[in-house]
Amino acid sequence: MNDPFEAWLASRTRQTLHLPEFRRAAVLVGLTLEADPRVLLTVRSSELPTHQGQISFPGGSLEAGESSVQAALREAHEEVGLDPADVRVLGSLDDVFTPLKFHVTPVLARLSAELSLTPTPEVAEILLPRLSELRAATPRSEERMSPLGQAVTVWHYPWRGHDIWGMTARVLKDVLDSGAT
Repeated sequence: MNDPFEAWLASRTRQTLHLPEFRRAAVLVGLTLEADPRVLLTVRSSELPTHQGQISFPGGSLEAGESSVQAALREAHEEVGLDPADVRVLGSLDDVFTPLKFHVTPVLARLSAELSLTPTPEVAEILLPRLSELRAATPRSEERMSPLGQAVTVWHYPWRGHDIWGMTARVLKDVLDSGAT
């Protein structure tokens, strides 16, 4: 276990959620195999029915009989052309939920540093910020009410004129706080 992110995952207890009334989804948290990894993010198309223009991990709803890992890999292939054979899945991060009642499992994976990606029409742009850049950013936070009726902290990470926020920032914060590089 030479990968620091794999060691970090092994050292913690994953927090799961039980939200049967929420729709199940998965995202791929892809980190490049470099000394200073880049994270694969997308800018959602303005033509999509929800979250237009927002920054997200590749991902989406689970199909019938599909695991979170299968869904994350399928969605990354569909959205940016990432070949599942070029992905080394490390495991799952803590479950999160969204205000639109999605119960999301983030799947942490390592990707080749030499990525060949092609956005589909649902993706306006592919972003690959380095973790060091995101760690150096000064995040801001705000409190909002969740669909579960509790206050939650919503994080915002500025990066090159983009605002990475919401569920994506919540998952990123966990990765950034891990101390793994």
